[in-house]
Amino acid sequence: MAKVVQERRPIRALEFFSGIGGLHYGFHLSGVLGEVVSSFDVNTVGNEVYRHNFNKDPNNVSILFSQFTSIDTLSAKDIDRYQANCWLMSPPCQPYTRGGKMLDDQDPRAKALLHLIDILPKLSQPPEYIFLENVLNFETSRSRIILLTQLDSLSYTVHECLLSPLQFGIANDRLRYYLMARRRSAGPSADPTTKYSERAMVHTRWPFEGEEVSYEPVELARVLEQGVDEMEEFRVPEKDLLKSFDFRFDIVRQTDRRTSAFTKAYGSRHFYKAGSILQTKQIDVTSYDFTNPSTLIPLGLRFFTPLEVARLHAFPVPPFGAQPDPPSEPEQPAEPRSFRQPTSPPYLEFPPTVTTIQRHRLLGNSLNCWVVGELLRCVLFKMKSEEVNEW
Repeated sequence: MAKVVQERRPIRALEFFSGIGGLHYGFHLSGVLGEVVSSFDVNTVGNEVYRHNFNKDPNNVSILFSQFTSIDTLSAKDIDRYQANCWLMSPPCQPYTRGGKMLDDQDPRAKALLHLIDILPKLSQPPEYIFLENVLNFETSRSRIILLTQLDSLSYTVHECLLSPLQFGIANDRLRYYLMARRRSAGPSADPTTKYSERAMVHTRWPFEGEEVSYEPVELARVLEQGVDEMEEFRVPEKDLLKSFDFRFDIVRQTDRRTSAFTKAYGSRHFYKAGSILQTKQIDVTSYDFTNPSTLIPLGLRFFTPLEVARLHAFPVPPFGAQPDPPSEPEQPAEPRSFRQPTSPPYLEFPPTVTTIQRHRLLGNSLNCWVVGELLRCVLFKMKSEEVNEW
């Protein structure tokens, strides 16, 4: 096995299942030279937000296509036109979630991902880099095996992990699956022992090798908006609390350094298991009687605002309130960084036509931009020039 040094070309990325642009923001945070040249999604509200912030239409309708084109109808010729060397993907999670039927590759919502996997060898030049994000359980899915088998056949080097933003110093426990694949230049291997799918390892520590880093998240007070606690819009309605007999949900205070994962149901009357609820009164009360919901009413429980959730997901937003301390700079470009709340444009901002419920839903379907950025920077795009194993 020899090693060659390969100079990196600027990245031309396609963003599939783009939503509100979480992968696009993560790409910016990675600092890699390049651009997201186009994105694809069927969610019209998400596309509206994406257009508002990036000034470009998902699906690039006006340039390439005479009508709306969904991912599962894209041809190899359609994709080849972009001359992209990187794919960023965050496919629908419903086929793999515990709350769903877990139909996996038999779920219609997995069709688009399976189509992209199938189309890879049909491209004139398969992407050099592939990044995929999904939920816990994807790592045990048939869809993953189909993907890994295809990546093996095209001679990709693969890294997989299950990581939470807590491991990066962010006060949100959102465990997610990530895959990073980089194509080797020497073509498919004739040696079956090199097949990643037969010796796969899903990392659960950060970084994957060397000494594990440990960052303490900042207190939640650092992400909270001012003047929100008494706003009716964000209070948990008393009538919904009183109906929640023995439903144990996550109550946090502004001095805490952790929140649970926010889902697309957050902000609705189905608030249990949808994300953390903030306690704004009687802060000395830390023990809760969920069998007597009336005792929870005096605690001033409220939902996190969309802007607060966005900050916990590390989206770049306009600065407000006290800012986190700047991180210590790493000695080498590819070393892990301590978290710093992104505050540089392009910002995540919602058009006024998008309601609060829609904002919570879109954020619950999104991802953590900082985690994506660090995995791109430290793993997928490791150096400006890199050593690639030639088999």
